[in-house]
Amino acid sequence: MEIEVTRPKQFADMARDYHLLVDGKEVAIIKRGTTQTITLPVGSKTLKAVIDWCSSPEFNVSDIRSGKVVVRNAFSSNFFKSIFLPLYYISVGKDRYLKIESGI
Repeated sequence: MEIEVTRPKQFADMARDYHLLVDGKEVAIIKRGTTQTITLPVGSKTLKAVIDWCSSPEFNVSDIRSGKVVVRNAFSSNFFKSIFLPLYYISVGKDRYLKIESGI
């Protein structure tokens, strides 16, 4: 299965790359502002994005609509979250620092 993975240009993490894991194995490095086509191994079950010690929740491959996935920082699209919540997202919320969305 091929999917198109997009990482929008966001101010947060602009100098760092995201690593895309499929069933725990790295399959791609996602740079800021890029779109890549990635071939998932047959029988893949989960996607996960990782940056340093932070990550996204696991995303089921079966939930992918239209073959497109967007990986983004969970808080930088909201001005108030980007001011008040970074400490939360790099500590207690480290497993929700990134988010994967489908069909966008």
